[in-house]
Formats: sequence, structure tokens, C-alpha cells
Amino acid sequence: MDIVSYSKAAKVEREVKKARDSYTSLDGRLDAVSVGNVISISIKTELPIIGETGRLYLVQKDSSNQNEPTMYTYTGVTYVKVGGDRVTSHTENGAVNLNGSKAVIYTHPDTHDADMLTDGKMNVIMTREERHKLLNIDIEANHYTHPDTHSADIIVDGETHVSMTTAERKRLSTIDPWEIYSDLVDYVDVVTYFAFDEEGRIIRQVVTDSYTEQSVMEPMWTIPSSTDSYAENDAFLLISVGEVYRYDGNEFVQLSAILDAIYEYDDEGRMIAKSITTMGSTPIKTNYTYVYDSSGNRIAVKKYQG
Repeated sequence: MDIVSYSKAAKVEREVKKARDSYTSLDGRLDAVSVGNVISISIKTELPIIGETGRLYLVQKDSSNQNEPTMYTYTGVTYVKVGGDRVTSHTENGAVNLNGSKAVIYTHPDTHDADMLTDGKMNVIMTREERHKLLNIDIEANHYTHPDTHSADIIVDGETHVSMTTAERKRLSTIDPWEIYSDLVDYVDVVTYFAFDEEGRIIRQVVTDSYTEQSVMEPMWTIPSSTDSYAENDAFLLISVGEVYRYDGNEFVQLSAILDAIYEYDDEGRMIAKSITTMGSTPIKTNYTYVYDSSGNRIAVKKYQG
């Protein structure tokens, strides 16, 4: 039996008991039971041939329902059980539509014990132990803010980027792009000429393929107008164009250049750029830019064609 039928049956049973205790005659009892909207009968065959629309009929022993108490209503044509398609949902919580009329079968209390709650899929209840534990956790516990600066020792190598050790930085600061050409100056048929500034720094370096050792005089900006004071095989570096000339006893002869390197320095004497031109049928210039940190350590060398 559904909850509506059960509640109505219980109500009728109370009315029957009250009528039995208060009235001596059967008619008096039935009249008392009929007060309201419920008429109680013993068996289904006692239902009136034509019932009253809107009134409920309680069959105390319904043979078609295992002799269980069953509620009926009259549609104007026939009797139907109060239940099934006669009961539909109502928009208000705890209420149903009973034959088109609102019937409240449950009212949720304003407050109740939390022990009757169970965990849902998204939200769960809290025990007293869990509340006590939560109250003892400091505000913003485990909250982490990455420091603005920290030691590089805590950094570990990744798949594509790695950290640098002090030894590796020192090694990098001493690496010079000129090393890729260092083997050339060891050949007996190659001569390297250097031009220095007033502080002794190399400002130009030229590698030639002369087979005769030369005695290099001071670097020159222009070719001397006279060969006076030059001995045979004396040579000089023409800084402006990176050319080396040798006096062959008769005139100044330009020596063929293999490489030409020009150095640039900042105000603190650090080399900040170098351009290396490889001579051939078409000269190819490779530029290097040097980057330093605030401590003066060389941290990067940028290479590009230009």
C-alpha cells in the first residue's frame, strides 16, 4: 500500500475506534466515520452503485488487494484505487497531487540531528573529530610563496634545460670563438700578425699564408709613402682594412690573408665583440657578442652571420 493510502487508512481506523467507543448503534458509528471526506465500508461489494465525486471510500478488506485496506474514489463512472496514476508529483516538497488536490504527506522539520545525513557524491558530512582537527590547523597552513631569490643549489636538471656549476661557468668564460681557428697558427706555412691598442689589448689579428717569417713593425693606418727605413721582409699591419704588407726589397707587397679578426672592448676592458672574416673567393664574416653578468663573469656568447 502506498503512503497516502496508509495514512488515510490509519485516520479512518482512529475514527472507527472513536465511533465504536462513543456510539452504541451501528448507524451512529458509521455516521461518525463519515464525517469529513472518508466513508468506511467492510468489503468492496458494499460500495454504492453511484458514488460521490471527490469523496474517498475505504474498503477495510479489499478482496482484489489481498484483503488489505484500500482507498477508492468515484470518477463519475466507476471506482478507481487511490494510487498509481491518481497520485502525481507536486512542486512543493513533501506534497503530492491526490486526484487533482494537494495533499501534504511530509513536512521537513526546520532543524534535525545531523546523524541522519549521509555522504553524497560531491559533498560529505563532517564528524566532531574532523571539526576538532580542522579548528587546530593554522590559517594558511601549507600555504607556499616562492621566494624572490634563492640558491641555485636547489635547482635540478630538466629534460631540456640544465643548471650550471661554478666550474662550468669558469670554463665558459674562458672559451673564445677564436679557438676554432687555433690550429692554423701552428702550421709552419702560416703567420699571425697582431695589432695592439695603447693598453696592450689586441684590436686586430690577421692570419696570412706567407711562407717567410716577417718582422712586423708598428701597425699602420695608411701605407707608408716611402720604403725608407724598411729592410727586406719587414712587414706591417694596415689596421684600417686588415691587410698585411711585406717589403720585398723593392716595394710593399700585400700578403694574402686567410683570417681577419677585429676586437672591441668596453670601458672596463672586457671584450664585448669580435668579428672574424674568413677569406676566400667570397669573404664570410662571423660576429660574436659577449654578455657579462653584474660580477663581470662572461655568461653568454652570441654568434651570428653579418
